[in-house]
Amino acid sequence: MFQIEKTITLEDYLAFNEYHLIHSKQGKKALLMFKILTPFLSFLAILVFWIAEADIDLIITLIITLSIVSIIMSFYSKKIWLKAIKNNIKKLEKDGKLPFEKVSTFILNDDCIIEKGAKTQTSIQYDAIEKIVCSDQAIYVYFSAIQAFVIPFRSFESDEHKNDFLAFLEEKSTKSLM
Repeated sequence: MFQIEKTITLEDYLAFNEYHLIHSKQGKKALLMFKILTPFLSFLAILVFWIAEADIDLIITLIITLSIVSIIMSFYSKKIWLKAIKNNIKKLEKDGKLPFEKVSTFILNDDCIIEKGAKTQTSIQYDAIEKIVCSDQAIYVYFSAIQAFVIPFRSFESDEHKNDFLAFLEEKSTKSLM
């Protein structure tokens, strides 16, 4: 059995969301759609002006302007998404509706995982674990496509404690570390 007292900061939660956006199927697909959407909408706008037989100077100006916007949006789409995520999370924090408890106890029993906070308690069976991921700052134990327990490395007493925790978790869940 393992018991870990953990504190999740806003930065930890943002790092999880960034990891998820960049590495998950859903996140990759959303980023790709965002990158493609601006050039596609730009093309449609130009086409509408062309069909409406607008002045050629206006169409050329529109082509140049929308091409520049499309290029910028393609290069900065990830930063734009991350900024939007950060703003949404800060708004949730301001409203007192963060989707996580800042301080909780994470327990690995022989039959299940329990996360106890002051206001909530979450319990899942090991076979509900979809994947276990080690980022550069934390361990993410996914129990659905978009939900995971976030366990910052600073929650562990030592690297050996973290490695023992991961070995126990892998053994119980039959999922390999990604």
